[in-house]
Amino acid sequence: MNDLERAIRRTYRRHTVWRISYRFLSGRPITGRTGYPYLSRGAGRLAGWQRQAYRLGLPVAAGLVAEFPEQAGVTGGGVALVLAAKGRQRLVRRRFNAAYVVPTLAAIAPPLGLQTGVDLHVDPSLGTLTPRLAKPLSPAEEAVRLWYGEHLEPILRWLPDRVQRGLWAAQRRARPLAARLEVFRRPVPQYGPRIELTIDTPYLTKDQRELVSSIVHSKIPVSGLVEAWDQVGPRVVARWTVRRRPPARVGYDRVAEELPKLAEWEFYVGDGVGGQAVTISLRDDSPHMAVSAGSGAGKSVLALLVAVQVLARGGRVLILDRKGSHRSLLGLPGVDYCTRPEQMHDALLRTDQLADERNTLALHEDEDWDPGPRVLVIAEELNATIGQLVNYWAEARPKGGPKRSPAVSALANLLFMGRSAKVNVIAIAQMLTARAIGGPEARENFGIRFLARYTTNNWKMLVPEAAMPRSSRTLGRWQMVVGGQATEVQVAYLNKAQVRALTSARVPEGPLASDVPGDGDMMTLRDAVDDAVIPWTYEAAKKRLQRRVGTVPESRGKRGNADLYSRQDLVDWVRSTENATV
Repeated sequence: MNDLERAIRRTYRRHTVWRISYRFLSGRPITGRTGYPYLSRGAGRLAGWQRQAYRLGLPVAAGLVAEFPEQAGVTGGGVALVLAAKGRQRLVRRRFNAAYVVPTLAAIAPPLGLQTGVDLHVDPSLGTLTPRLAKPLSPAEEAVRLWYGEHLEPILRWLPDRVQRGLWAAQRRARPLAARLEVFRRPVPQYGPRIELTIDTPYLTKDQRELVSSIVHSKIPVSGLVEAWDQVGPRVVARWTVRRRPPARVGYDRVAEELPKLAEWEFYVGDGVGGQAVTISLRDDSPHMAVSAGSGAGKSVLALLVAVQVLARGGRVLILDRKGSHRSLLGLPGVDYCTRPEQMHDALLRTDQLADERNTLALHEDEDWDPGPRVLVIAEELNATIGQLVNYWAEARPKGGPKRSPAVSALANLLFMGRSAKVNVIAIAQMLTARAIGGPEARENFGIRFLARYTTNNWKMLVPEAAMPRSSRTLGRWQMVVGGQATEVQVAYLNKAQVRALTSARVPEGPLASDVPGDGDMMTLRDAVDDAVIPWTYEAAKKRLQRRVGTVPESRGKRGNADLYSRQDLVDWVRSTENATV
């Protein structure tokens, strides 16, 4: 038997009736060619299962049409409408690709020296890409679309809606079993709507990546995307995904929920991406915070949030505020509210003395010794406050006194030595320059920095080591930078009633209560009458003081011409008077 006869026999065996029937029913090529797998397309236009569906489905459909001609007419009309809708979707997709995908690929491939091997996926739901392609409708088109929506759309949607409801019902029934099988499912990255570029090259230089990124941003106008490059393996993959944002608003409920979970040196500032709580540590991150933002960005709201947590834990707050940004803290125990330069001057000197005493005592104590309640110093509008302190000292400086303001020196001492004394500073300014805080060395003590509504100049001055994200217009949206890492956070907002609900009503015990008196504890008789600390009228209170009825409080200082009294002394005076009356 020669080779020709063998080939003829092999061909004859290959094309027997049962072999052809098997190939037809199984979806394989009739000729017996290889390279056409069942699950994927392979060398053909259709996969094996698709060919099998067509070969078996068409005869069945023809038989049903011959058997039930009336029902087949209705079904055929529905199928035709579905196919028409699918065709319209394909046309829209082709138009979308022609507007965005094809031109972008044509711009990317030549500069990279590649004519093929560049694939681009663009999600139509990104931004306003699809609405940009919409054209104004004529009156006739509007009428046709209206008729379509009233008459054809309900028919087209009837079957898909029923199928979807059936799938949902099946999913609900299978949920217990699916929950048990979750342990066997491998996690798959969920990128969501994205632009994904795949290039068949093992590496791209920095200049090439910047060029590709510039082309993509120019040809596909979507803002607020996060860019990521993956060059591991034989191909380079670039993805532009939608930036995840923090919630638009955070309030009292989140503060009340997170506060009990934190240590004494940890503070909750708001929620980040995905509603995750964002906290800072005055022991591990930095003892001091710098807050820089334009007017109306919420600087005082951020400082108030930290102050409330200090007061809730029995600490004290010293506020240097000329314009009255923290009115909700007025009159609270543990708050020293200074609005005039002479008050700020004296309060800073007292706080500096307290920190020095604590550091001196710490030399003779164990390493984990607790110096006492925490003291938080809030320096509002530092650009103007430093100038006011300097001007005040220039007028009040005695003969032979230091030329530099002692208050400015005290603030600098707190920045350098306040950590071990549990004295922390929040410096607030529209632009926190080195001159505003007392020099570049002092500014370096702020390891935690908050920025909002920032300019490029302000960002590069305060946090040049961190990449600058786009500034947000959302009220209360901040960038918190710690260790060169920027974290977007929505700061929690508290109103006056919520501040009062969170803060402690007692005056902190210990030497701090007398060593660092404040306007929250120190008040005039008129203030005591207005705040209902004493139950008498102002004139009656003056008469009782003159007649020395009960345990008369001693004056603790002056506010202008009026005497200052301790809140606790006034409360004891009222009690002693009531007991004497009884």
